[in-house]
Amino acid sequence: MPIFKRRKRIVVDADPIGAFWSWWAGTGATTVADAVTRRQPADANATLNERIARIHPDLEWELGPGLHAEHVLIVTAAGNPAQRAVARRWLRAAPTSDQVWEYADLRRPGPAVTIQFDGLPPVAIDESLVSIDPDSASVHVGVHHPVFGTLPVDAQRRVTFLILDLVLGEEMVETWVGAIDPLAEAPAGAVPVQELLPAVAGFAAEHTLDDGSPAWKMLEGTRDGRRVIATAEYPLRSIRRPHLDTHVAVSIQYPLVRDDGLPESEMLDELRAFEDHLTDRLGGSGNLLAHETSAGTRILHYYTDSTTPADAQLQAATTGWPHGKVTLVTTPDPAWQNVAHLSS
Repeated sequence: MPIFKRRKRIVVDADPIGAFWSWWAGTGATTVADAVTRRQPADANATLNERIARIHPDLEWELGPGLHAEHVLIVTAAGNPAQRAVARRWLRAAPTSDQVWEYADLRRPGPAVTIQFDGLPPVAIDESLVSIDPDSASVHVGVHHPVFGTLPVDAQRRVTFLILDLVLGEEMVETWVGAIDPLAEAPAGAVPVQELLPAVAGFAAEHTLDDGSPAWKMLEGTRDGRRVIATAEYPLRSIRRPHLDTHVAVSIQYPLVRDDGLPESEMLDELRAFEDHLTDRLGGSGNLLAHETSAGTRILHYYTDSTTPADAQLQAATTGWPHGKVTLVTTPDPAWQNVAHLSS
């Protein structure tokens, strides 16, 4: 599957995403569809390269057959968390799919049977072997292919990630797969790559609610000798809501009564009601993904869309807490690193 990328911005648009879709609605969709129909997609490559590079130079794109339309245009961050929000905003601004075009910002499981790039020999995906090692948080995957013995390490890694994207789709890889290792030698117990999708899908089903929404898990530990209780969405992966690229930590103080520093039941009810109040004020501009409680402070971990006034909405909503100080700390965090300690 061809992947094209430019790293140099040529033209700066005030609204590069809007400019892209204006061009697409005017002439782009017809021009690219015609090039694909004539089996001459290279005729559109230079234009797509330039237009997408104006949005961000590190985005990658590809064309392929659609699921419900004749063609799909995919613009992806290619595993780079820093650019996922840009790719998702590009997708959210897309026109409604029609019979000719649909759009995506994540690579899908694909019909491709070989991978070829940079002059390397074709890699037949179905010749791959994988090791599958689930733990409590994710599935660790090793990938071996007979051609790896002739490839440099960087090429092995690139082929490995492309195989996983084509077999599982980018969203499943980013959500449920943990460590990924290219393996120069086939490991003991390796299985054909065709067994990977049902294994990872089964793991995902075990950790997802019946309605498809994320599950939450409770964690307990100590910090500076004090008991800490935390609850977090599971798994905490930014791929699920890539447009939420800003971390807002809301720290709420409450009176210390219990010896272990946790709130009494009535205070816990008040904290939960205040949490609901803050979350309601956000609307669709953010989500509460985790909270931690310890030593007279409850920290709510919100992630918000930096293109919205979500941070100001949260700040304005914190004025009604009567039991102590409420502080907000806002940090750009597209990879959700600020909650990484709650993700295991």
